[in-house]
Amino acid sequence: MNANDSFLVPLIDAGRLSGLTGGPLGPRFRFWRDQSGKRHVFSVYEPDEAPDYPDALAVVARRTPAGSIAIWAGAAGEAARAAAERFRAEEIHICVLTEDAAESLVALRYPERVALPNRENEARRVAEAPARRMATVQGALAACLGPSRAGRRAA
Repeated sequence: MNANDSFLVPLIDAGRLSGLTGGPLGPRFRFWRDQSGKRHVFSVYEPDEAPDYPDALAVVARRTPAGSIAIWAGAAGEAARAAAERFRAEEIHICVLTEDAAESLVALRYPERVALPNRENEARRVAEAPARRMATVQGALAACLGPSRAGRRAA
């Protein structure tokens, strides 16, 4: 198992802040890289010391020799502490989300906001697909053969 094994949460450990590595603040901050490769800084807490910030993403993490592994992601607070206990995690990493926070982090914090396909719209789109394809074929024929000849051939 290595730091890229965060298969449950789409975040990869990107290490500590390089300027703080040797100092007392080094262990307090960590970068996580999202699916797009962008790094995001998180504050690191012991599970029982993690604050209850309302608009924050909490990542429950296990430490390994290769780096941290994200086990769970969601709301900071009681849910994060319960997940840390359930998964026997050593740390909770917290990122306070701003108005312009990355969509990848917002989706982990607020999964209910992720747009899912509307079943009615999806059913309508599937039902109308053959008619759209026929219109596309007729349009292509008209472009190649001219409108009067394409209409006779398609009929």
